[in-house]
Amino acid sequence: MSQFIKAHLYSPYLLTLTLCTVLVSGCSTLPNNETQVLIKQTSQQRIDELQHLQQWKIKGKIAFIEKKSRSSATLSWQVDENKSTQKLNLTTYLGINVLQLDSNANSHKIQVDGKTYQGHNLEVLIHSITGLTLPTQALTFWLKGIPYQEDDSIHYQKTTQLPLTLSSYYNNELWQVSYANYQQIDSYSLATKFSIKKDDLLIKIVVNDWSITNK
Repeated sequence: MSQFIKAHLYSPYLLTLTLCTVLVSGCSTLPNNETQVLIKQTSQQRIDELQHLQQWKIKGKIAFIEKKSRSSATLSWQVDENKSTQKLNLTTYLGINVLQLDSNANSHKIQVDGKTYQGHNLEVLIHSITGLTLPTQALTFWLKGIPYQEDDSIHYQKTTQLPLTLSSYYNNELWQVSYANYQQIDSYSLATKFSIKKDDLLIKIVVNDWSITNK
């Protein structure tokens, strides 16, 4: 693991301060109440619609919390599923770049601490460099509140028919996703707060800005 990652992502003092920034400033930039969403479609109609949402960008905060460690960063993630490309940037709250990712199909390039790493398995590459577990492939679906695998299970809120939780045996491990604070983004109802849990790992994501680019 690079010294840059250790210094800027895993420093206990910085992590504590940054985590507070995630939980306080990340939440305060969003409305206190969810945008009122009227039932306009069934859960299956929603899935069908969101499967066509393939070009989007989010900005916000991300935190990785485990029993003996926690880390957090500012998140910028742009995805184009049509072209199989994505750009992911993680920075500290001071604006220091922690990780910069460029993906094109199954070719992934990550820049950390002035060094460039390449690989074909993105999740393995991220973990080998940073020690972080990030299910990037499935997350591009889960963030929209739709299943990545056919056997993914979604529990819906009765009134709005919006996802409350999702369970998935991704890579033969149980992942559980919780959704909160839905906002109306163009014609889509999208969550802006996520808790993603696997065993002792909890990933929290707060989205300050959803951008829909496939108009």
